[in-house]
Amino acid sequence: MQATDQMPPTLSPIPAPVIGRGFAPGGCSGSSSSCDDIGVIQIEPKATDDMTPAEKIGFRITLAAGTLPSGLTLPADAIDLPPGFPFVGLTWVDGATNDQDPLDFTLSIVAVDLAGNESAPQTVVVHDDGGGSGGSSCQLASGRSGRSGRTPTPAAICLTFFALLVAARRGRYSRRRM
Repeated sequence: MQATDQMPPTLSPIPAPVIGRGFAPGGCSGSSSSCDDIGVIQIEPKATDDMTPAEKIGFRITLAAGTLPSGLTLPADAIDLPPGFPFVGLTWVDGATNDQDPLDFTLSIVAVDLAGNESAPQTVVVHDDGGGSGGSSCQLASGRSGRSGRTPTPAAICLTFFALLVAARRGRYSRRRM
């Protein structure tokens, strides 16, 4: 496709990320799970292209500023969104709810079409005060706006985590640079 497709994709404005931090065992739902200490950052990029269908466009994510939390690694290659999940999910072991470090970093995201053409980059600020903020640990944070009031269950975080693992094993999660 590189010979016939020279037009880069267009990356739409990206909404603030949704941040889910670890849950205390027995906390929000009254029960515990094996994912109580998992942190999740969900980013919902959307892109269009003249030749690549929207569901085939990948996204390259790099660190633009700040420091990633310990244990969070960004994919080296562009990633495809797993079927049924319209977001990029970044996960790491985040610790107990009273032992979470603040998050404050900026990611750069570009859309990548099947020919390897890349869109102009956009930045996404990831900010959360951490476990010592006095806020409810049973909520998701959205970007810089603080706690959003939405209450995920530990099962929702586990489902996201395991869906990403299954997609990665099937080879749909990674896209090699063309």
